[in-house]
Amino acid sequence: MTIDELYKKVSNFLKESGIDTYMLDARLIIEHFLGIDTTSFFAKKLENVSTSDCDKILKATKKRSKHYPLQYITNEQEFMGFDFFVNENVLIPRSETELLVEKIVKLCNEDNKKSILDMCTGQGAIAISISKLCKLERIVAVDISDKALEVAKINAKKNEVDISFIQGDLFENVSDKYDIIVSNPPYIKSKDIEGLMEEVRDYEPIIALDGYEDGLYFYKEIIKNAGNFLNDKAYICFEIGYDQASSVKKLLQAENYSNINVYKDYAGLDRIVIAQKL
Repeated sequence: MTIDELYKKVSNFLKESGIDTYMLDARLIIEHFLGIDTTSFFAKKLENVSTSDCDKILKATKKRSKHYPLQYITNEQEFMGFDFFVNENVLIPRSETELLVEKIVKLCNEDNKKSILDMCTGQGAIAISISKLCKLERIVAVDISDKALEVAKINAKKNEVDISFIQGDLFENVSDKYDIIVSNPPYIKSKDIEGLMEEVRDYEPIIALDGYEDGLYFYKEIIKNAGNFLNDKAYICFEIGYDQASSVKKLLQAENYSNINVYKDYAGLDRIVIAQKL
């Protein structure tokens, strides 16, 4: 079977399975298992594919047809222009989270912030991207999941950054003070998880999605305790759900944070909240 014939077979199967991005996914699956780039994919369309490679590609195609995330098949996701390893133990980094990183990079560069604590780091995309883009003295990343931290450590090595990783429940094992605390915590209401798209609901880790009854549990806990770990004039930065800006602002105001700003994502939805401890 040639690459072109295999591509048609894979894309048709994914189309019939209801995968909207069937053409792109078919190409990316084939490229991944053949170890080729897009240029080679088109240049070598008439070349034959070995039986063993065909078997691997068709097996992966069956997984994707069940809405298993493509990124977990290829173990790859780009974020902020950097390559990250992902598997079922971590969320797949989203493009809207890049806005959070961009805001923090701006704070570091313009306000000379040198130390960062990344709470609920997951695959480490936020901490690693900031470390790549800023000159920091110290960056610490925390997660309750040992398996998530294993992935984050792989990504730190992959991207050649020096980050200290801590396993623990929020601030449980954290010490020292920081210029910025950043977090993209679980913020989906428990009752809303069933309504998420299949790729997310059925395969991404629930522990990284579930913000409990009102979706605000982790914001409450982080905001309540963060003051003990922030330097003067430090910042606290969150990614939030599209309908959570007002609630998170009130939580911050109750703990006497100042200069509270909400920023919209590229879809025009409230996505980032940044406040300062004076």
